[in-house]
Amino acid sequence: MLKSMTSNARSTVCRVRRAGGTAAVAALAAIQAAGWLAASVSVSVALAQPVTRVVVPAPVGGGTDVFFRLVGKEAEPFLKNQLIVANVGGAGGTIGVGQVVNARPDGLTLAGVWSSPLTASPHSMKASYTVDDYVPVIHLSQAPYVFCVLADFPARDGRALIEELRRNPDRYTYGNDGLGGTGHLAAARIFRALDVKVRDVPFKGAGETLTNFLGGHVSIYVGSIPPVMPAVKSGKARCLLSSAADRSAAMPDALGLRDLGIAAEQTMLWRAILAPKGTPPAVLSHIEQAFEAAMNTPATRRYCEDAGEQIMILKGEPLRAMLRAEYDALGAVARSLKLGPQ
Repeated sequence: MLKSMTSNARSTVCRVRRAGGTAAVAALAAIQAAGWLAASVSVSVALAQPVTRVVVPAPVGGGTDVFFRLVGKEAEPFLKNQLIVANVGGAGGTIGVGQVVNARPDGLTLAGVWSSPLTASPHSMKASYTVDDYVPVIHLSQAPYVFCVLADFPARDGRALIEELRRNPDRYTYGNDGLGGTGHLAAARIFRALDVKVRDVPFKGAGETLTNFLGGHVSIYVGSIPPVMPAVKSGKARCLLSSAADRSAAMPDALGLRDLGIAAEQTMLWRAILAPKGTPPAVLSHIEQAFEAAMNTPATRRYCEDAGEQIMILKGEPLRAMLRAEYDALGAVARSLKLGPQ
């Protein structure tokens, strides 16, 4: 009898335990399901967040790409959505800009550009757009092109450089970042205004220009400041002239064009944000404010100082007027060189 009762008790306990285990498993499953549901909702919300795509019409790793990856990251908190950079190079930057011109005007596709695809390349390449086919939202920074010579060049300053070139027409050569690019046209614009003749040798970017300059294959480096800075600091090169109206803090010994009486011939390497035509004004204003704020962060200021770039904010009509004036001026230079869309 006792054995039977004991057996029944054990059976009852086992049934209770099994029932309790089933309830616990069910509760655990419910908790897991709730977690999966919450995670799913979170992912869905994240996927639903707008993403701003900034097309950089240049290869990965170049100066414009590095600039917009940094500034884009700094702009995200002000845009209040994620920003990604898409590199679309080719044809002097005109392919990438063309994509943005034809994008939906919702503010989620922008172009992060340097000056060449807007004011230089269209004069020597077949671009699918004109200066009236996009909205220049905000101009962010600018830097001059510099004219540098090797240490043994027979001129110690900018005025002596011009005199040496004038005394020896077509004897010297200058390397630049590509036929019909901003560097090429900026240099030709200055040389034309000063009535000197120097033969141009186009390369594929500032890096290739610098290599050939340091190797003695061209007499003068015409390009941006960062690539040539190590050679200047080591004493291998001296920068004597810049394409800016006034002297650059990064290269104070290089004459500005005002020193030579031709300040109006200034041509800068600048960076800006573009949007498709038809983007609503309120959206444009939001983008403008976000990128202006991004240019004032410590990280951006530090980058610009190190790169020799000046933070320069232009918006609205002043920006459009500057762009149009530079487009017309470089167009005149291109025509004088008998360049035309290829």
